[in-house]
Amino acid sequence: MRKMIGILLLVVMMFGMTSCSSEAMNNDDVKTFVKEYKTEQYTIENPDDPLTGLEIGEKVKPFLSEEELENLMKNRVFSIAPTIAKNIGKSVELEGVRLEKEQENDNGSIDYTYTLKLKYYDDHSSVVVAKKGELTIKNNDGLKITRDWEKPTEFEQYAILQSH
Repeated sequence: MRKMIGILLLVVMMFGMTSCSSEAMNNDDVKTFVKEYKTEQYTIENPDDPLTGLEIGEKVKPFLSEEELENLMKNRVFSIAPTIAKNIGKSVELEGVRLEKEQENDNGSIDYTYTLKLKYYDDHSSVVVAKKGELTIKNNDGLKITRDWEKPTEFEQYAILQSH
């Protein structure tokens, strides 16, 4: 009987700890966190000499779990913005992020969907492109993104094929 009560108490404590960690993720804090991360990922000031994917990877490292950083680097995700900027000769900046909470997971992480507004510009013109994605955030001694997936846009596909 004592063993059963001990196990029940342990289960209740573990459930409480995971509930607290997801509750600790304030929506405003998460939105600010994601906006800072995406700003680091997408800001390209000089399209003639953009940061490399490796340099962007170093800038966003504090926002990502080790596994997700490795995954995104392996898939060259951070090379997309510099390639587009160079190919079309335009700078890039993040204009905004719309973030929607989708679900809380059993492991204490939370899934979100997002829409980015990316502005590609030069002295003569600009275009704003909406980019949709999904991410998962976990709070283990600070917020960390454990999954980030973005849907390619037609603009990106076109721009990647262009040569400056």
